Amino acid sequence: MARDNRLVPLSSVRSPVPAMAEADAVALLTRIVAAQSEIAAAGPDPQDVVDAITCRAQELTRSAGAVLEIRDGDQMRYWSASGIAANQVGLLMPAKGSLSGRCLEEGRVLRCDDSETDPRVNREACRNVGLRSMLVAPLYFRRQAVGVLKVVSTVPGAYGDTDQRTLEQLSALVAASLYKAIEHAQMRAALEHRKGQGERERQQSQEARTRLEAVLEAGQMSAALQPIVRLSDGAIVGYEALARFPVEYDMSTVRWFEEAARHGMSIQLELAAVRTALAHLGSVPNDAYLALNVSPETACSDALTSLLQAHQPHRLVLEITEHTPVEDYGQLNLRLAALQALGTRIAVDDTGAGFSTLRHVLRLAPDIIKLDVTLVRDVDQRPRMQALIAALLTFAHGTRAELVAEGVETAQQLATLRQLGVPYAQGYHLGHPQVP
Repeated sequence: MARDNRLVPLSSVRSPVPAMAEADAVALLTRIVAAQSEIAAAGPDPQDVVDAITCRAQELTRSAGAVLEIRDGDQMRYWSASGIAANQVGLLMPAKGSLSGRCLEEGRVLRCDDSETDPRVNREACRNVGLRSMLVAPLYFRRQAVGVLKVVSTVPGAYGDTDQRTLEQLSALVAASLYKAIEHAQMRAALEHRKGQGERERQQSQEARTRLEAVLEAGQMSAALQPIVRLSDGAIVGYEALARFPVEYDMSTVRWFEEAARHGMSIQLELAAVRTALAHLGSVPNDAYLALNVSPETACSDALTSLLQAHQPHRLVLEITEHTPVEDYGQLNLRLAALQALGTRIAVDDTGAGFSTLRHVLRLAPDIIKLDVTLVRDVDQRPRMQALIAALLTFAHGTRAELVAEGVETAQQLATLRQLGVPYAQGYHLGHPQVP
């Protein structure tokens, strides 16, 4: 396959970053996942999160300092800084004529080996901070480049290809933590605004419970099956079962499961969805599998084990999703190992959506890794996402796991995934979910 220079960032001299050895790539991704876990554990406050991001970026690249800059009009504002840049918090610098501004324009990691000779940087500003070399990576929030993550050193030529790859992959992941922190702050403000509406909320809660009980008692759920395709020859290797609910309620599937979680009915609803899906196993070709979505809590239930045992477990894949933290990975691994002994394969869903799913991959050693739609969306236009998927491909190969890309909606996305070497995919471009 011909090498596409868009797949990796370029250094200041525009030479491509060489491919890493498989063991090194796996070790690097493991360190970044650990850092992302620590960042996510910083708490819901956005300032705590960005401070954690800069500190971990500095440590991972062995830098003298790190900065998270946010675009503020035509300027860049230092939102968080560590090390030698710590006293620069709040500093405003023109975006134009700076490496940070250029990084946002080009949407890729940039490297400066010596600020005294690099014409792209503001030499005077670099002298004020005391830096000689730096790496700058773009940060995306809601698909818009809003800032950069920068690490700096007091000596020239401080950064190599591994540092560049580290910052590139870290920046691709921290946006999820930043998004969740800001989202949490917005949610907290909304809850404050809703004070005094307790009675209305209690009424809505009772209505939700009544809805759930009615659907469960009447068996009103259905399942739609979406094909999973092998990209080398277009063959369908499996189907993912997607829960569907009565249209008269005008509620999304996500909302149904959120309401079930709020009312302590998650396991009941998930088991009902599994039963509904298993009823269609007979319509799935014998050489294809049926993938079922469950939470870690449901995966540990005796009822699920009994269900799978009664329905050709060797033809099933259990996709583990996470909306709440896993309290006991030891217990979860024991349950999953017992299911694997029956022939059921384990998949980790939504990989790349945030720190939790990447932690799942490391702790559960799944048979299948499913890339989240946020990595696939615009993959044909965003080299940073291509680089992250390439790293996950290396990781999957090293752990003997299969990789499936979800949410493929265009021919361009599909072509890029094929070029990267992704073996399996699903999405509207390959096949819509259909009720058998």
